[in-house]
Amino acid sequence: MNLRIFDTTNDLLAAAARTLVQRVQGGARTVALSGGSTPKPMYTMLGSSPMREQLAEFPISWIVVDERYVPIDDPESNAGMMQKTLFANGISPTHRFLRFRTELNDPAATARTFEDEWRTLNISQLDLVCLGIGDDGHTASLFPGTPVLDVENRIASEVFVPRLDTWRVTITKPVIRAATLRIVLANGAKKKPILEGVRDGADYPIAQATNGVDTWWFIDRDAAPA
Repeated sequence: MNLRIFDTTNDLLAAAARTLVQRVQGGARTVALSGGSTPKPMYTMLGSSPMREQLAEFPISWIVVDERYVPIDDPESNAGMMQKTLFANGISPTHRFLRFRTELNDPAATARTFEDEWRTLNISQLDLVCLGIGDDGHTASLFPGTPVLDVENRIASEVFVPRLDTWRVTITKPVIRAATLRIVLANGAKKKPILEGVRDGADYPIAQATNGVDTWWFIDRDAAPA
C-alpha cells in the first residue's frame, strides 16, 4: 500500500487537494469525486482561491462517484454537497459536472442516463478518482455482498443496499480500476482495521477496487495500520 500518513485530518485534506491540482496541471481532465463528510472541506478548498483559479485554467469534467437516491437539494445528496463547496463560487466555463439525475425517480433510468451523458462528454476513462472508505469496507456504493460488485460491463449501475434499506447509484468497479490514479481518503480509528484488512488481503470492496492498480492512500495517524 502506498500510504501517506498525516498528523491531522486537515493536513491530509490539504495534501490531497494540492495533489489533485498538481494532477490537473499535469494533464488530468476527468476527475471523479466521492461524497461523504470527510472530503467536504477539501472541496471547499478546491472551490476557493487560489485553487479555484488554478483549476479554471484547464478543461475538467468533474464526475460524481456515487449518489444516494435523494433529490439534489436533500442534505444527503453528494452532488448537492459539491455544488455548495466545489462550485460555491460558480462553475468555471471550461468545466463540466456529471452527476446522477435522481430527479428521474427511477434508479435504473438514472444509471442509464449517466452512462449516456458520460459518452456524450467523450470520456474514455477517469484520470483521477477520489474515494472514501466505509466502516464496512465499502467504497463508492460498492457495498459488501451486493450484486453491483459483479457488474463488469457497465459504466454505472443502480444498487439496492439491504443494510441501509435504500437504493443508490454508482460508477462501477471496472471504471474505478481503469482510472489512471486512485486517491483514497481515510481518517479516524474506525478505519484502522479496514486498512489493516486491505493490507493483509481481506476482500473488502475497497480492496477489490484498488488492489494491483496505482492507488495513493491519504490517511491520518489514527487510521494508520499497526
